[in-house]
Amino acid sequence: MSLLTFKLLSAAAILAIAVIGGLIPLYAARHENSRRFFSLGNAFAGGLFLGVGFIHLLPEGIEKLEGVTDYPLAALLAAIGLVGLLLIDRVVYGEHHDTGHSEDGEQNCIYPYVLLVLLSVHSVIAGISLGIESHFTGLAIILLGILCHKGSAAFALMISVLRAGIEQRRHRPILAVFVSMTPLGVLIGMGAAMTLHESETVTTIIEGSFNALAAGTFIYVAIIDIIDAELSRRNVRVAKFVMSVLAGEDDQPMPTRDHDRVFKFALVILGIGLMALLVEWAHAH
Repeated sequence: MSLLTFKLLSAAAILAIAVIGGLIPLYAARHENSRRFFSLGNAFAGGLFLGVGFIHLLPEGIEKLEGVTDYPLAALLAAIGLVGLLLIDRVVYGEHHDTGHSEDGEQNCIYPYVLLVLLSVHSVIAGISLGIESHFTGLAIILLGILCHKGSAAFALMISVLRAGIEQRRHRPILAVFVSMTPLGVLIGMGAAMTLHESETVTTIIEGSFNALAAGTFIYVAIIDIIDAELSRRNVRVAKFVMSVLAGEDDQPMPTRDHDRVFKFALVILGIGLMALLVEWAHAH
């Protein structure tokens, strides 16, 4: 099998696993008790994002940038990514975040779109690294790493989309954009491999910088948005319910005793553990 054929088949496999991972939440939403499913799925996604940030993105950023300077640049960029999203979420977007709705009454949450951009850019970079690789062994390792993360990333993204209440007609376009990013990156990398040979250092710095920035944003979303919401205290949920009723909205459920708190915590740990195992598996192979 030629390198070109292997790369094209790899792009098709990545596309398929991402589509499957993204469609699972969309189809589950059609069934009864979907609210509980998404609450549990959201906790699992929070664990995945924590794992991606701490175990996958940040270590890769540190590894790629450690030869550039003795200063802990990757850690600084991760902090900048976290603070940058804090600025957008709680300062620039703060008033809308409090109500969860825009002025025209349509629910409007920024998180899914921020995640879409971050995941898409990371996917393109990962695809480029696969497309530019010139050895079968390297291709197999990169492909395994991408396959380990693509399906779970698509699942977590679509959980975020559904939880934000984004209208249904936008669900599949958002998923389509995300799943196409890695194959697009593969094509870009294949084209770059034919024209560029001396820019490996610049590519490494760019990829390392983005990985570190993305790590901070993933950690922020996991802790502040997802885990805090799913494991919030009952008095906080009561306050949100009262505000929702006073505003004439019905997106907040009547607060009841959360019997899934331990289960949600276990799912967060499971998400972190899964990412740890996937990263270790990818490195081992």
